[in-house]
Amino acid sequence: MPFPAYCVTFVHTEKMCNERRVTMRKVVSVLSLASLVFFFFFSNASAGPFDEAALYQAAKKEGEVTIYSYSSRVFKFGKTFEEKYPGIKVNGFDIDSPEIVTKILAEQAAKNYVADVIFLKDPSTVINELYNKKLVYNHVPGDLEDLIPPDYKQPLLVHHASVDALIYNDEKMSSPPIKSLWELTTPQWKGRVIFPDPQKLSEFVEVLATIVQHSDEMAAEYKKVFGKKITLSSGVENAGYEWILRLLNNDVIILGSTNSVAKSVGLSDQENPPVGFTAYSRLRDKKKNPNLKFEVMTDVSPVMGITTDVVVGIVNKAKNPNAAKLLIHWMMGDEKGGQGYSPYFVLGNFPVRTDVPAPEGSKNLSDLRLWKSDPNNVWNNGQKVLDFWVAHLR
Repeated sequence: MPFPAYCVTFVHTEKMCNERRVTMRKVVSVLSLASLVFFFFFSNASAGPFDEAALYQAAKKEGEVTIYSYSSRVFKFGKTFEEKYPGIKVNGFDIDSPEIVTKILAEQAAKNYVADVIFLKDPSTVINELYNKKLVYNHVPGDLEDLIPPDYKQPLLVHHASVDALIYNDEKMSSPPIKSLWELTTPQWKGRVIFPDPQKLSEFVEVLATIVQHSDEMAAEYKKVFGKKITLSSGVENAGYEWILRLLNNDVIILGSTNSVAKSVGLSDQENPPVGFTAYSRLRDKKKNPNLKFEVMTDVSPVMGITTDVVVGIVNKAKNPNAAKLLIHWMMGDEKGGQGYSPYFVLGNFPVRTDVPAPEGSKNLSDLRLWKSDPNNVWNNGQKVLDFWVAHLR
């Protein structure tokens, strides 16, 4: 396993022994020192006390930091970081999550180390393609160790949790029209359900894989709604897959973005408008466009939605490791949801710091009926679920 570029460079052990006749004890000592240096820089344990002044001075010597971000809001928190820490330039790039992974793999293979920080969705791919291969490392700021639950700081630091849920047009409909996910498969909703394309948006592979993972709960919900045990279609192995099949057979409308879903539901002039799955955080769009009329359905069974994680990490051989650490600390914000976290302190994004309240008008994650996406399940079964989806498209 190669050591990061900014760690100590060690002379080849065999050469040292032949040319300088170093004893085995000294060789072991050198290797032990290497391990300690590696631990210091990249251990998943506490990063130690946060010394902002010292880290800033070290980062200022580097002069810049490059971040690949799934979100265009990188330019907002990048600007405030530069204002807070003069002398450090943020090179922000707005790139889709799958492309970020592809770029890091290509850069690492070519030894062309451009990115210092990555900030993206689809943790299952990030963990298995980058983290497990030592191409990305975790960094939890020392002063935040006790403020972030274990599930949100291992194996990679979670910046915030996102929720994908059902929305409806609250101008055309006086109350939420759906009480169960299974209702979406009934004739009443034929051609009136919108779903983002999982072939384009990996987070909706997470959504579908999580529903399949909870097939027992889906089967129980079916019996509760229809009063009888579910009968699976030929070749379908469980109730989760059956739900996907019936949704597709009910002429689901597939769109390429969560924004398109929100607009199709919220701007509909139909007397019987569609409902749709989208990102809970699309609620923020209503402030920009008052003509958007939609609301999230929170009383849906067996769950109202799926929660997925957005992770952040430092890239192997980052040229600006201190600036990277300082930027991550800024991104995690303060106890008010401010600083670099402020662009994400909006409805539908949920902070992982226990000292930060939910955004105004929002509930805490623990108060919502949700299933949490499991990166291991998505990695092991996501492609199978996507293949099932594609095979049964109408």
